Amino acid sequence: MKCGICGRKLDQPDDPLSTDCDGDCWGCIGEIEADMGDLESLRRVRKEFEHGLRPDWVDPATSG
Repeated sequence: MKCGICGRKLDQPDDPLSTDCDGDCWGCIGEIEADMGDLESLRRVRKEFEHGLRPDWVDPATSG
């Protein structure tokens, strides 16, 4: 299966952002939830950014 948003293959062992979130990947869903203000998702996405998994992500708390 692939993510309905970005087309990423789901549940790939070497890709932590590929976790299946009801047909979409965590890479997409995590960012959407973080942007909407979900604190747990924001914490997780920030850690993923720090570890280099989301190099292009912009923290909504620091964006204009």
